[in-house]
Amino acid sequence: MIMEEYFLFLRYKNKTIKFKVNDPTTDLEVLMTNLRKAVDATGARIFDMPEMIDYVPTEYFFGKKDEVTGRDIILQPKVGKTKKTLLDYNVKAGDTLEVISDPIAG
Repeated sequence: MIMEEYFLFLRYKNKTIKFKVNDPTTDLEVLMTNLRKAVDATGARIFDMPEMIDYVPTEYFFGKKDEVTGRDIILQPKVGKTKKTLLDYNVKAGDTLEVISDPIAG
């Protein structure tokens, strides 16, 4: 079975890119790790996503608008011990997701 290509539009700060997802059933944690390491054709990181911002450890999440309520929701990578995927949040090919930075409280 040939799976059609699955692309998302990812927006972080003032930059939007088209990002290929090889498998939409991959955990969100793995996808975020891959995005943080992703480079463009010149070898530069696609997004500048430092582990610390102003000396505060920072995590990153995907977010999207809820189609029913119109509210922004954060796609939690885990609920309890269950790892979540794009499909768990009804993310479709061609959707736009925000990349959200979240300082870890210390």
